[in-house]
Amino acid sequence: MARGIPPENVSLTIEAGLTTAFSQLLQNGFWLKGDVECSVKSFLCEQFGISPEYLEKRIQTIFLDGQPVDDVNTATVRDGSTLSLSAAMPGLAGAVMRKGGFYARMRDQISYKKEGMSCSARPGRVFVKLFNLPLQELGPLFLEQGIWIDGNIFKNVVTDRLDDFRTGCKEVLLNGRRLEPDQLLKMDWGNGDIFLQVKII
Repeated sequence: MARGIPPENVSLTIEAGLTTAFSQLLQNGFWLKGDVECSVKSFLCEQFGISPEYLEKRIQTIFLDGQPVDDVNTATVRDGSTLSLSAAMPGLAGAVMRKGGFYARMRDQISYKKEGMSCSARPGRVFVKLFNLPLQELGPLFLEQGIWIDGNIFKNVVTDRLDDFRTGCKEVLLNGRRLEPDQLLKMDWGNGDIFLQVKII
């Protein structure tokens, strides 16, 4: 591939044990592309297949652009928003930040306030961060559906766990062309994003 032109699509087939290689990446954040100007619930459930029951019971702490969210039906995801998802965090701080919890009124000044929603959804992208249980449970789902990340961040993931990739990565496809894991390190990813899909076997 010509130098300076980043590849667009990377598809990996990996053994389950290699999923931990992506944990830090999923915590630091990745981009999802979809329709925005919609509710958090619509974005996660209707577009990415998370069940409403899971959203209600398992994801207990949600931050949208740095503000705690209590109502996933009215909190509006915008183009470029940052959405952080976590299970219940420990201690008083965790209880205060829990969505819709008894202590939610203690953080009224910093909580997300309902804003006017656009008349219709439009294409955009959202920066998503996963922590604790959602990291373990939703991480594989998002990886399989595909995420957008900086190519050099992906290169760092492979570099840090190269021996594991050599043994646990069963197939590497770059724009449909088969590669060996070591060849990923030779790519000039430029400053562009790549679309990464990871199938876990």
